[in-house]
Amino acid sequence: MTVRPRIRLAAAGWPTGPDAVVHTGPVSTCPRSLLAVLVLVAAGSACSSEDGRVLPPTRPDQTTTTSAPPTLDSSGTDTVVEVFSLRSAAFEPGGRILAGHTCDGADASPPLSWASTPPAAELAVVVRDPDADGFVHWVVTGIDPLVQGLGEGGVPEGAIEHPNDFGQAGWRGPCPPEGETHTYEAAVYALPEPLALPELSVPSREVVAQIEQTAAEVAVATFTYGR
Repeated sequence: MTVRPRIRLAAAGWPTGPDAVVHTGPVSTCPRSLLAVLVLVAAGSACSSEDGRVLPPTRPDQTTTTSAPPTLDSSGTDTVVEVFSLRSAAFEPGGRILAGHTCDGADASPPLSWASTPPAAELAVVVRDPDADGFVHWVVTGIDPLVQGLGEGGVPEGAIEHPNDFGQAGWRGPCPPEGETHTYEAAVYALPEPLALPELSVPSREVVAQIEQTAAEVAVATFTYGR
């Protein structure tokens, strides 16, 4: 099943549904902590990123988009094509992530926000390093589909942070070898049904594989970091 872009009248920028919320709570490493949410009124535009990298192959029924704002149609009216999109205040699309989200700083998880979320039972976030054989830095599942962002340093109530490839649950930021610059991929997945994971100790690669097999749509943003 191919999910078609949804269209509605909206001002240029990222339209946000009346029920959409974004996690903005204080720094917390507890996946079950109660964190505040507020309505996200997303405005302005974001630069699209296309760096020539090859993403993992998608299934025939899965839609993948890269970070970009909705655009006006060819008729010149204010009809906006909504595209499932991901961006972050911690990096420009395709640009360098702030050091505070890496091993050279406080190593706090970056804030993420997405728009035009398709119908879903839950959302999941994955951050990987394709330049290091897909090394997994962060896996979060169980995100309420009404949530349209993650605050810095934590996750909203009900979300689950799984072990990364460092062997620790939660975020561990970029830390490439000295003299190297890596390009990383952050992705938010719309899952039409909840994941059925037997336990939290499931290896990160297995969790990511199940997310990708289940997802109907995915929005991707890339960033870099070098040391």
